[in-house]
Amino acid sequence: KPAMLDKLLACPNCHGKLRFLKVFQCVSCGSKYPIYRDIPLFAQPDNLSKVLKNSQFSYNLLHQKPWDQLHDGSNEILAAFARGNKTLDIACGDGYVEKFAPETIGLDFSLNALLKAKKNGAGYLIQAIAENLPFKDNAFDLVICNGSLEHFADPLTAIAEMSRVSRIQVLTVHASVPGHNLISRLLRVKHQPIEKPIGMKKLESMLKQHKLQVVFKGVWTLPLNYGRVIKFLPVLSGIPSTTFIISFKK
Repeated sequence: KPAMLDKLLACPNCHGKLRFLKVFQCVSCGSKYPIYRDIPLFAQPDNLSKVLKNSQFSYNLLHQKPWDQLHDGSNEILAAFARGNKTLDIACGDGYVEKFAPETIGLDFSLNALLKAKKNGAGYLIQAIAENLPFKDNAFDLVICNGSLEHFADPLTAIAEMSRVSRIQVLTVHASVPGHNLISRLLRVKHQPIEKPIGMKKLESMLKQHKLQVVFKGVWTLPLNYGRVIKFLPVLSGIPSTTFIISFKK
């Protein structure tokens, strides 16, 4: 199956053409990218910044344990967007969208997450970082990024990459909720290694910087304390805490 991705992939180092011969090798700069259990590896720790390396290590540990899965229909809805389109799911995690749309290409920098996604039925998986996607320009009709942009080291660069490789972008992004964020800071509690909540206005501005036009925006009431990270607080499921936005490249 890695060979079937050949028409979409490009070297993340120089955007040159990749050749598949047991590993992927760039014909321009000579960079080589290994494959593990049919998963091309473009995010090896030695090539990552300290922040990304630490974050990748933390996510690999997190994905050794059962990952909380929402049962609110959101994954099925996102999968419905994906089906029938050439789709990339950035930060796919354990592959819950791919479970319902296995033809979707799932991308994550955690190998442990991707191995779980494979068990969940994902057919096409890539290990890479969102800020440097190993794909040709305009490789996809659609990019999905579900609740992860605010956990990236450089979300603006990640949006630039989404714009480069796709025509349509479907995003859910956690917004800043003052009371909850204050409690989290006071108790030094983190849901994930990097947390940079992004409000609607800021997100729209980031999309416009890369000439993406917003065609739909709304909210999704993702539970604030999902998984009871702050043990003594309730799940807080009725607060509009997450932005849902669709944009496209003209």
